[in-house]
Amino acid sequence: MADPRGFLKHRERELPKSRPVPVRLLDWKYVKDELAKDPEALNRQAGRCMDCG
Repeated sequence: MADPRGFLKHRERELPKSRPVPVRLLDWKYVKDELAKDPEALNRQAGRCMDCG
């Protein structure tokens, strides 16, 4: 079960990094890198959710 006080431990929201402009000019993909590439980051962000668990 998820920690109901997880939002107190993980206060900072982690945002995905922006892709470099020269790379973005070559395609129509999303500007931000995917946060899903880092499963640990997803778990930390899910721990911030007060409704989950």
